Amino acid sequence: MIQQALQALVDELNAHFRVVFDLNESQGRAMLSAFVGPDGTVLTDTLNKLCVTLINIEPESTVRNAPAGRTTTEGEFGRLNPALRLNLKVLLAANFSDYTEALKFLSGTLALFQRKNLLTAQNTPTLDRRVDRLILEMESTTAQEWSFLWGMLGSKYVPSVVYKVRLLTIQEGGVTQSLPVIGSLGQQTT
Repeated sequence: MIQQALQALVDELNAHFRVVFDLNESQGRAMLSAFVGPDGTVLTDTLNKLCVTLINIEPESTVRNAPAGRTTTEGEFGRLNPALRLNLKVLLAANFSDYTEALKFLSGTLALFQRKNLLTAQNTPTLDRRVDRLILEMESTTAQEWSFLWGMLGSKYVPSVVYKVRLLTIQEGGVTQSLPVIGSLGQQTT
């Protein structure tokens, strides 16, 4: 589910870049990628791209979990584990050899997410239908946090921004246990 949500962001960015910067279909500039490989080497296919990289996953604290009980399609009451609601912290790094190109694509990214900060199935055709909505919020990042982040990635700073992608909901599986239905006081149902 995480991959599908982030791929929808990449698809939106590439569609936006094609229109704004007059690129053809094969000139996708945004890509879902780790900024560096597992061994710390810079990935060569990320050069001249806007890299979308997951840097953290957090639980959503403002939305309380729904009750675990649920009525099934057969009219029975069953136990269903509450949905997992997540916030994804995503780094959008403009890894271009030409600094002005990096700034151009970073500005295009900011413009897109300022205009379209809510992604739904209705306004984002490539968004997985299991994803209800994604809310994009630009994060404020201090110089010290940037230093830690780029040190953690094992790379040098390039023009970039961090966004919080809110409310990714994961609800897998069905009813885990059937529960008896209470008819009325003093009456037992079978």
